[in-house]
Amino acid sequence: MDENNQALTIRRILVALDASTHSLAALEAAAGLAAGLGAELIGLFVEDENLVHLAGLPFAQEVTSPSAASQPLSSDKMERSLLLQAWQARRALEEAAERVQAKWRFQTVRGQVTASVLKAALEADLLAMGRVSRPLSSRSHLGSTARAASARTKGSVLLMEQGSDLSYPVLVTYDGTPAARQALATAVRLAKAGGDNLTVLLLGDIDIAVSTLREEVAGRLAQHNLQARVQWLPQASVENLAALIQAANDCVLVLGGEHPLLEADAIQELLDTTDCPVLLVR
Repeated sequence: MDENNQALTIRRILVALDASTHSLAALEAAAGLAAGLGAELIGLFVEDENLVHLAGLPFAQEVTSPSAASQPLSSDKMERSLLLQAWQARRALEEAAERVQAKWRFQTVRGQVTASVLKAALEADLLAMGRVSRPLSSRSHLGSTARAASARTKGSVLLMEQGSDLSYPVLVTYDGTPAARQALATAVRLAKAGGDNLTVLLLGDIDIAVSTLREEVAGRLAQHNLQARVQWLPQASVENLAALIQAANDCVLVLGGEHPLLEADAIQELLDTTDCPVLLVR
């Protein structure tokens, strides 16, 4: 099968938008993908019903920055705030899509944030979102919605960090499974769009298996006349992969396959220890 046919088929890209800079990074990346693939860009803003309920309580207070002063929080004030955030999200989507001339549409729903994002993702080929909504420090762990999406979404997921983009060198895992072949084909596409800088990490337990994987990768790369670094990760652990990612500095990590390193728990741990853009291919 031609490798182009094994890459992700993306016709609809859903972007979960909120007030965070991380979601704006996801929006920019998704807009670029949508333009390059001729896909539709769909922006989603969720009016968090928990915040609406909280604002209706008589003791609800909001803390303003930088003074840290508190003042009463009312339902009306919360409704106005959500309307403003939705308008800002729609405007950001429109501007990003127009810059790259991508098709777009915007939708607002009210409900639980995580449940609403996961439900909407069922209708998309790719879910793009920030790794965390509102980081409390310069080094924040994965947000609850991003964590749920990475573990429970059946489709592919792109997680972005503030200040990052998809032009970085691409690092992809490969274990020879159909999912890994799809991840490799997608990584090739990203690498060719961003400067032909690709590293393939072979996940195999013995030398014979690794030799077979190396030959498979060489054949697939030859179809695209693409030179890439191919290396074996002999002790495939989260710690070793995280160390390799950190040594590479900026990179886009593409994950897909059936190796134990790519199981849900391991991916969650990896996402908590790295902050590069990650594309989970499914």
